[in-house]
Order: sequence, then structure tokens, then C-alpha cells
Amino acid sequence: MRRNDLKATDASKPRKESKEAYEKHVQGILPVNKDIGLTSHDVVQRVRRIFGIRQVGHAGTLDPVASGVLVVLVGSATRIAQYLQEDDKEYHLTLYLGRETDTQDVTGTTIDEADPSGVTLQKLENAIDRYRGSFLQVPPAYSAVKRGGQPLYRLARRGQAVEADPRKVTIYSIELDGWDPPRASLKVQCSKGTYMRTLCHDIGRDLGVFGCMETLVRIKSGAFHIDDTVELDKFRSGTDPGKWLRNAASGLSFPEFEPEDADLARLLQGRPVSWSSDQEEGMVSVVRNGYLVALASVGESEGRMVIEPKRILEPDLSM
Repeated sequence: MRRNDLKATDASKPRKESKEAYEKHVQGILPVNKDIGLTSHDVVQRVRRIFGIRQVGHAGTLDPVASGVLVVLVGSATRIAQYLQEDDKEYHLTLYLGRETDTQDVTGTTIDEADPSGVTLQKLENAIDRYRGSFLQVPPAYSAVKRGGQPLYRLARRGQAVEADPRKVTIYSIELDGWDPPRASLKVQCSKGTYMRTLCHDIGRDLGVFGCMETLVRIKSGAFHIDDTVELDKFRSGTDPGKWLRNAASGLSFPEFEPEDADLARLLQGRPVSWSSDQEEGMVSVVRNGYLVALASVGESEGRMVIEPKRILEPDLSM
């Protein structure tokens, strides 16, 4: 069995065991190529039905207008979501000049319009250049950013104009991939939390002609490229969904550590154990037979190096 296919047999075997036992042994990452029109929650709901379990989540929202990589977490892998949400992203998008909308994409209501015919290639490139590196970005009103426990998009739909606080984001690279006025194709590599809709809006404002996002494809999210994804329509009657599951540890950048039975038992009880490896301080993935059972940190305590559990995914040694 290949490491990335670990637990596939658990998802595909006949369900003679109880539902509780079945759910307990399904764990992994399912990188999905989300279709345009689906919400991230729609995808989660479909995966729940495919695997027959409730414990499913995702590692970063992708708007309905967008397609591409949505990292879906199945079973106890949902407990590592916060670590995957920190991952960098890569997008291909289309900027449409001459129109501004309330959602900052073409699906929204038009707020203002202008003639973009005066925008030259040089002006466009100069505007794009301003967004390389780190800067403060104000998330759009129609976003999942929360204010007082409520997502901003819900407040916006009620007619409440609430502006999010600026956030520091980083664009590592932005490349003009095509220019067919009034449309510009862009390739962007960026930090988490960078809104491509807002980037289009801001570039349009800088050019004085307004702008919004027309198309968006997430090409990469952390360790997962669009070439690694699966289409949801592949899951037809009789299809083994487990074969598409990736090892939960494969989405993390942490070194893997497989302790002896006694040390593993201590870690899964929430107790630290001595660390004798050359591994530097930092996070590690604790595995058993390649199966992710916990996340732990290596550090100094009372003059000695120890590994201390931070998040336990599977407290049962019988997996």
C-alpha cells in the first residue's frame, strides 16, 4: 500500500462494523477540484455523503465564482485544519477593467463604471508592480471574515455596511499573463488571506477606471497542486472513495516521527517524552505505520530536549 493511499481500505471495506467504528478509522486529505457555482460548504456536504461520515471540513474557503484546489479534510484530519490554512496559495485570474461591483467580482451589482480604453499596457504593468511584496489589504464586504462572530457577507446581505480591518498580506509574485482590453490575465503567488477580488478592485481604482474579478482558479494550496485534485463527479455508484484519500501528514511540512510503543502511549496520554534525535526545535508529525496520530513540538524543558504533544488526532493505539 502506498503511503498516500493509507486508509483507503478502511473507506472501501464493507460496513459490517458499526458506523461509529467506521468513522473512527477514516482519516485523510481529499484535494478536490471545485467547480464554479459550488460553495466550499457544498463540497463538504457532498464529501460527507460520499464517505458516509459527518466529520468533514476544509482548509480554506474558495468562493462560488472560483474553481480549483479545495483541500478537504476527512475524519480526524479535520483537526489539522488550522495548520493547512496557513499555507501559501497560487491563483490564475482575470481582471475586468471598467466596472466596480459590491462583491468585487462580476457576479455582483454594479456600483460604478468608466471607460477603460485609455489604459495602456505600460500603465497596467505599473499598477500591478505596486502589489508585489507585503502590504495592508482590506477584505471585501462580501467575505467570510467575521465581525462580532458574524461573517461579513451575512451582514452585507442585510444591508449593513461593515468594513473589515486591514490585514497584512504578501504577494510573492504577480505576473501579467495576457492583455486583451478590457481583460488582463494574472498569475499570483501569495500568502493566506489575500483576496484576489480585492486585488482586482484595487488595481482598477489605481488606474482610475474601476475593476472587478471575472474568473479565478486556485492552482495550488500548500502542498497540493491542481494536478493532484479529483473531480467530485468521479465518485459514482460503486466507486471506492478511499483510494483518493491522501495521508493526512502529506499536507504538512513538519518532519515525521514514529516513536516506540511506550513513548507513543505517553504522547497520546498528553505526556512529554525525552527527545534524543538531532531534530531541531519545532513541530513534528507523530505517525504510526504512516498514519498521523498527533502533532507535537520539540523543545527544551528543564535542561533537556523533549517532545510534547500539541494536538492528538488518534488517542487509540489499536489503529
